[in-house]
Amino acid sequence: MGVGFLHGVLPQGLSRSYFISPTKIQVFTTDEVFFPLEIRKELEDELNVKFSVTITRDWDAILANTVASPAVDLIFLPSYWANTLAHQDLLLDIAQTRKQLQNRVASDFLSIKSTGAFHFLPFYWMKTGIQTSKHESFVDFLKNKSESFLLLLADEDLLLKHFQLWKEQGLLDEVAQKKVLTLQLDQLNRDLPEEGAMEGPLTQESKELTTSFVSALLVWGAAIPVNSPNKELVLEILETLSSTERQERTLLQTPFNSAFSTVSANSIPLNRRADFIRDLRLKDTIILETKDQEAKNKLRNEFNLIL
Repeated sequence: MGVGFLHGVLPQGLSRSYFISPTKIQVFTTDEVFFPLEIRKELEDELNVKFSVTITRDWDAILANTVASPAVDLIFLPSYWANTLAHQDLLLDIAQTRKQLQNRVASDFLSIKSTGAFHFLPFYWMKTGIQTSKHESFVDFLKNKSESFLLLLADEDLLLKHFQLWKEQGLLDEVAQKKVLTLQLDQLNRDLPEEGAMEGPLTQESKELTTSFVSALLVWGAAIPVNSPNKELVLEILETLSSTERQERTLLQTPFNSAFSTVSANSIPLNRRADFIRDLRLKDTIILETKDQEAKNKLRNEFNLIL
């Protein structure tokens, strides 16, 4: 065994990666829930990598680390953030070398984001709505003086769109009477406030949402900067992370629905699968196409809302 080892032949049962230091992979994610610690540790052991993860919703930080050379290796982010980066030619066309990744995505989600190249790998989607504790319409909730809390997703672009539309609809004064709080994605499983309303996932159309554009369609996934120094390894990471077995095992640990047509095991409820989006009415639904880079400033200056 010793002679074989000295001549470059590894002893049976030992992996070559055992002798190689892990490659450090720089990851940015807008939310912890997209790339949780337990998943990172699994991939580190499986692929002999070491992740350095930054969790931030600071657009300027993500943009700077995408433009840089070398850039961050991998980003988990909303689809419309990725669209903005792709329009600046900052993201890798994944399909050029890994067409199979694109083939895993349900066609509905390719049509939502596709502009020809495949710069963004969708993982999750959610149709949101604002649910009220007394099962009343959103307008009735605003008129009800006894209900004071309005919990909205901590997404500056979606918040801005909500407030702009409520201003157009003449509802801004009523909204201003509520105490507006923001909700992180990993808080979506919290209970609805007894005296308030909360934005969260809808599993079916609700007759209570009588106000247009209260609901939104949100999609999240992964992108690789063009200047990533470890593109091939990151593609392998995405290959492993998006595998059917892994996605079916971990999906129900998240509050999201799958964007992969391959995730269809009996254990996955129908309303958590990719094709369930076809059963939802998307008319009068907010669909964000690109990032408003001044969203935080507009929220502060126009609506006195500071994130």
